[in-house]
Amino acid sequence: MLDITKLCIFLLVVSTVAAFGVGYVNSMTAPVIHKQAEQAKVNSFREVYPQGDEVKDETAKYLKKDSSPLLKEVNMAYKGGAPAGVIYTVEPKGFSGPITILAGFDIASRKLTAIKVLNQTETPGLGAKAKDPLFQDQYKGKGTETDLEVSKTPPTKDNQIQAITASTITSKAVTSGINAAREHFAGNFK
Repeated sequence: MLDITKLCIFLLVVSTVAAFGVGYVNSMTAPVIHKQAEQAKVNSFREVYPQGDEVKDETAKYLKKDSSPLLKEVNMAYKGGAPAGVIYTVEPKGFSGPITILAGFDIASRKLTAIKVLNQTETPGLGAKAKDPLFQDQYKGKGTETDLEVSKTPPTKDNQIQAITASTITSKAVTSGINAAREHFAGNFK
């Protein structure tokens, strides 16, 4: 009985020391991780709207209660101090869960500059191909006048996007997120 008590006390001490060690390391690395995440976000903004000099989060100004629930963030890209583009963060639900996407729009040309899938949990080899440049590049230069549509065959109209083979749900989810951003852009940046 005494041996079991000694063992329990020993395990309690070891687990307490380990917990404090992990907590300490976490407190030391958290600011570095946060800074790297912010830098990655800024780099992603430059990928979807490279013409901007500065990007400001203006979500509070542009997202109202009646905005689409797919819209998560609105960032304005400024060039020479004037608004030049809008970068949306949207989060539609895909086959396996939410898909986080950035979509850049140019105010002057009224076109989609680019999209970037940031996070997804789609099926590897199928829906996960939403991160492939081949799929994402289809959105570049699309107009904001009409909704984008997903087509299983090569596009015949300017507003069509060819679905990822065997991943129509993911393709439609990405497109629905982009359409939510497009609709907000068309209604707020004339």
